[in-house]
Amino acid sequence: MNTRYRILAFILGGVVLLICVIGYAYFRAESNPNALWVIVQSCVSQAQAGHLMPGSCIAVDQHDRVAILRSIEGREQFLLVPTIRVTGIEDAYVLKPAAPNYWALAWTAALRYLPADVSKDRTRIGLAINSEYGRSQNQLHIHISCIKRSTADILRGAQGQIGSTWSAPAIVLGEHTYRAMRISGLTLGVVNPFALAEKIPGASQHMGSHTLVLVGAAWDDARPGFYLLDDVAHQEDDTFDRGHGEALLDEDCSSH
Repeated sequence: MNTRYRILAFILGGVVLLICVIGYAYFRAESNPNALWVIVQSCVSQAQAGHLMPGSCIAVDQHDRVAILRSIEGREQFLLVPTIRVTGIEDAYVLKPAAPNYWALAWTAALRYLPADVSKDRTRIGLAINSEYGRSQNQLHIHISCIKRSTADILRGAQGQIGSTWSAPAIVLGEHTYRAMRISGLTLGVVNPFALAEKIPGASQHMGSHTLVLVGAAWDDARPGFYLLDDVAHQEDDTFDRGHGEALLDEDCSSH
């Protein structure tokens, strides 16, 4: 085998190995809380090499140090993942001045990567981060997908009860009750949902128990905005609310 073919075989072998590593990490995600970290580091390596291979890695932003991944859950779900170590909603880094606004970046990604009919209708878009009790991975990731139609309908009907500050937990969605607030504006701009969540009484000491869901809104007066929802993981009687806001998403974008 001449040198040219040896090099080609080496490259192909490396590609196959990388695909196997990524695939293995995905399949082991439930039992390996660091699987997502392995995948996102692979995406970074690919970006630094100048080419993202077809598969899970959609984009890498080396300035804001985030990657966009295609999720294996649902046909139309993506993940925004920092390319540096950030454990989750409880990580103090998300409120540091040096941290980017992960939610604003996730919203921009939703507009870019979700199907055109979804991205043109902000009320169909939902972003979610689970509590540390409702996630399988110890690397921060914001789920990007459609919001369930039932959730969107309930929020639209309750918009008169939702103000610009946090309500008491009063919005029943699925099996859980959420507190809610509204954010005005076409985009989030500098508004950081993590900072808003920290203002909930007691939240700053127990941020890991919280799950946040951001839903695009269009008020009755036609102004654009967002609903921000919060739930807290807790034990109630014989049931445990894991703080799994992702459950409000329609990951196949099939309910509209």
